[in-house]
Amino acid sequence: MEDMPKVVVFKLSSNEYGLKVDEVREVLKLQDITALPNTPDYVVGVTNIRGEITPIIDLRKKLNISSFEENHDDKEMLVMVIEINGVPVGILVDAVNDVIQISHEQIEDLGEIGKNISGEHIEGIAKIDNRLIILLNIDNLINPQEF
Repeated sequence: MEDMPKVVVFKLSSNEYGLKVDEVREVLKLQDITALPNTPDYVVGVTNIRGEITPIIDLRKKLNISSFEENHDDKEMLVMVIEINGVPVGILVDAVNDVIQISHEQIEDLGEIGKNISGEHIEGIAKIDNRLIILLNIDNLINPQEF
C-alpha cells in the first residue's frame, strides 16, 4: 500500500471514509438529478455539472450500508465529483469533514477481517486519535462502464 499524502474525509451515516485528494475534483450541493432506466439500483441518475453529463452514485447502496439514521435530508446531501479513468462520477455523501495527512503507520491493513468483507473496495483503515477512517479504493469500487 503506497503512502497516502492527503485524504478527503467524508461521512456516510455515522462512518467516516477517505479518498485520495487527487481523486476528488470538487464538492457541490445536490442538484437536480434525472433518473435513468435500466441502471443498477445504486445509480441515482445523471446531472449536468459544468456542461458534462455526470452519473450520480449512491455509495450507501453500492457499499450495502444500512442507514440507522434515516433522517438525513436529501437536500442537505452533497455530491463529491471524482474522476475514474478520465470519466467524472458524482457520489452522494452526507458531509465532507476535512482534508488530512495520513502516514503509512496510521493505516491498518484489513488482514483477517478483510476475508469477511468486500476488501477489494477498501485499501485499509486509518486510525487517527479516536477516529477510524475507512480508506476506499475508488477504482475497484466504481466502474463507469457499469452505467
